[in-house]
Amino acid sequence: MLIALPKGRLLPEIKKLFSKIEIDFDENSRKLIIESSEENIKIAILRTWDIPKFVNYGAADLGVVGKDILFETDLENNYYEILDLKIGICRMSLASLDNKLPKNKKIKVATKYPSFAKDFFSKLSKDIDIVILKGAIEIAPILGLSDCIVDLVQTGKTLKENGLKELDLISNISSKLIVNKSSFKSNNKTIKNLLEKLKKEI
Repeated sequence: MLIALPKGRLLPEIKKLFSKIEIDFDENSRKLIIESSEENIKIAILRTWDIPKFVNYGAADLGVVGKDILFETDLENNYYEILDLKIGICRMSLASLDNKLPKNKKIKVATKYPSFAKDFFSKLSKDIDIVILKGAIEIAPILGLSDCIVDLVQTGKTLKENGLKELDLISNISSKLIVNKSSFKSNNKTIKNLLEKLKKEI
């Protein structure tokens, strides 16, 4: 059974959680598929945005991925979201420089989360133009590229430092355990056992 885990800042937290249920692995290994202390479990450390694809197409049986990425990933949904791991907690927020949005024109929104932005503004019946950026989203309103941003916020410190204010909470975000639908049938006993152990630790 292969579990896909995300590279980066969340990995130590996930590793700590897995250690509690006696699944240990060497996250510094240069191998693409890493053996774990559990004989039947292997680990792949991947780019976060790729994890839903690997699980969806059955290349990985399970994966850990943020709700933000699941919401943005346009797949045929060949996986189940089976557990909120309550790690990587943050929020998807709307923020702007002026503490308000323009009333009489199309709103320009800078984001790397277009689905969240479209969904939020369509509920408000507001017309928007989306500017997709991959990084430094906060600079877009400062340089006049957008009227506001839709982005992940943890503490709000970066927003404050750049003179931006949160106008609205769009969604709370945390990391989820997802499982391929076919794998859930074929490895049901092993996956349910893993699930029960994890539930006791979160």
